[in-house]
Amino acid sequence: METIEVRFTDLRRAAEQVPAFVEDRLGCKAECGLRTGVEEDMSITGLDTEELLLEFSEQFSVDLSQFDFTGLITPESVGNPLHLILFLLFLPVYAVAWTTKLLLGLVYLPFNSEAAISLIKKPISNPFASPPKPRHEILTIGDFVASAAAGRFVKRERVRFVLV
Repeated sequence: METIEVRFTDLRRAAEQVPAFVEDRLGCKAECGLRTGVEEDMSITGLDTEELLLEFSEQFSVDLSQFDFTGLITPESVGNPLHLILFLLFLPVYAVAWTTKLLLGLVYLPFNSEAAISLIKKPISNPFASPPKPRHEILTIGDFVASAAAGRFVKRERVRFVLV
């Protein structure tokens, strides 16, 4: 864990000004906490997040040049139209499969209710679904505050501030 020396007044100023800056730029007046996820809780992704970071960098004189944002910014995805077309084509097959599964579960219910309920609850997978997005680190308001106090972009969890 990296140690950063900072004056209390600078840290306090950052803690007051940064959430107000983010709320102003995103047009929301919700209460921002240090653990508020910029993308997850404030509903922005991709280029919007990048623009917010660049404006933040200019406003608070934060150097972004040495920080790798891979995994912090969710890419914007348009979706694959082929997946939707295939899903719509096979929708009747899914309807028949779900109906059959439900009827079999109801027939089997008097004999073994636990197995019948398990059969009914088990999902039918979609072979045309998009693969799940890889997990990424969450970019938080606390990261912005810590970066404003440090003068360069840092993840709040990876630094410790020492007041001077």
